[in-house]
Amino acid sequence: MKKLCLFTIAVLFTFSLFAQSEKGFVYLKNGTILKGKFQYTDAGKLRVESAGNIWVFDAAEIDSVAGRRASRVAQMENLPQYSRFFYRTEIGVLAGNSQNSQSAPLSFTGTVNYLITPQFSAGVGFGAEFLKESYLPAFLNAEYKLRNSWSSPYFFVKTGYQVALEDSREIYYDVQPYWSSSSIWPGPQPSHNYGELDPKGGILINPGIGYSHLFSPGFGMSLGFGYQFHRLHYKGENDYRLDIDYNRLTVKMGIIFN
Repeated sequence: MKKLCLFTIAVLFTFSLFAQSEKGFVYLKNGTILKGKFQYTDAGKLRVESAGNIWVFDAAEIDSVAGRRASRVAQMENLPQYSRFFYRTEIGVLAGNSQNSQSAPLSFTGTVNYLITPQFSAGVGFGAEFLKESYLPAFLNAEYKLRNSWSSPYFFVKTGYQVALEDSREIYYDVQPYWSSSSIWPGPQPSHNYGELDPKGGILINPGIGYSHLFSPGFGMSLGFGYQFHRLHYKGENDYRLDIDYNRLTVKMGIIFN
């Protein structure tokens, strides 16, 4: 739990740093040049604080801006649009019960997304997650933004498969042999102290919500929360099998670029 709290605080602190006002010059289409602090609003407008005054300009009124993170040639005539393909890399934790052997293992994922409409995208992703063993999640990703603006909440769902990258490092006891529904054995399933099992991976499902903010048409950040379920399969000799279900809260910070 401490790891989750520290990660959440670090994410919020980083997000707030990127969202701070920027100092520089704002060039209006009527020829006016303003020097001061400026910041993009959720509605795609520009808020400017200069000489003790505050102005809010529509995107159509702005010719360009210049500052440490904004180029003089950056155009703002329209709301931000991704190219047809955009990318998101994320890092976070899979938070679980504090009594779990791994209460908050790390998760790294990256997705390549295709913009179907200005608000809906679909893509594929891969990553690395460190549970009892290391796994490579391979999944399909779908996202829907609530509005086409510089900042917007969004919904997402990821579904795919966890591919095991290494042998099991744990010894499992009292493993039950696998019996199909067609078995003619009428008695109870016998127990067996087996030992090491071979990890085979398993399915994953990860729906959730997030919030994204663009600092320029080609760069932004996101913060997402979700629920992740995956069932990992283990097999041994003589048809012995073990399934382990994970139910985790995902907390991830992402970087968006194209």
